Amino acid sequence: MSTIAATATDPAGPPAARTSWAALGPMTARSLKSCLRTPALLLSPLLTSAFFMIIYEGQLSSVAAATAPGGRYIDVVLPLCLLTTAFTGGATAGQLLVSDIGSGYHARLWLTPVSRWVLVTAPVLAGVLLLTVQAAALTGLGLLLGLDPVPGAPALPALIGATVLLGTGFLLLAAAVGLHTGSSSAVGSVTLVFFPLSFFTATFVPRDRLDGWMAHAADINPLTPPLEAMRGLLTSPWSEQDPLPGILVALAVLAVGAAAAHLALTRRTRTGV
Repeated sequence: MSTIAATATDPAGPPAARTSWAALGPMTARSLKSCLRTPALLLSPLLTSAFFMIIYEGQLSSVAAATAPGGRYIDVVLPLCLLTTAFTGGATAGQLLVSDIGSGYHARLWLTPVSRWVLVTAPVLAGVLLLTVQAAALTGLGLLLGLDPVPGAPALPALIGATVLLGTGFLLLAAAVGLHTGSSSAVGSVTLVFFPLSFFTATFVPRDRLDGWMAHAADINPLTPPLEAMRGLLTSPWSEQDPLPGILVALAVLAVGAAAAHLALTRRTRTGV
């Protein structure tokens, strides 16, 4: 074990670096194949968000259309569903790592000259690709339900990109938890932490329609800025949008997730696991 740990902490020279970059593609492809063999990783976040989007649009649109910009409630509910997909789908990387740790595959990779960062980056990249597909599918469903962005068609890839940016931070957080604990239930707790927060923001109406204690809760909720930024992509011309607060929150989640994954990987390297 001590030999493995010592080898893991040695600086990787140019040959090892080339080996690591060459291995990243096949290992990412393997993670994607693992997802396909576990359809719940792909379908569960997508189907759950699609179900709620159809229900919200079908039952609340007639009541809330007066509060929705342009009278289209899908402009309000689609960003919410994409937000929840970002952190429910974010568990993918952690679940892949837990599976590899439990099967012993992760320990075997530890004996190869591949740099340790590849072991985390591959499942995270696979998660990013899955999240992109999920966000694109939900956006397509939104179009079927009447989505018509005010800024035009370019708002759609921007909306998908915003979902992926935020979701990458959650993927890294889940990867950190998976590395640290090796527990599938612990990885699921990442979603459980953020899911309740999505109901303490402007969940079903625009932010300016809230008042009382709920308005104060939305003000301090870290999910409010990205949600408002994503809604702005659909409801405001480019010149009137202010995405900076949402971008800063997404970058903060990304930085925290990257730091947590680095610490978890360092710990596992030092213990020689």
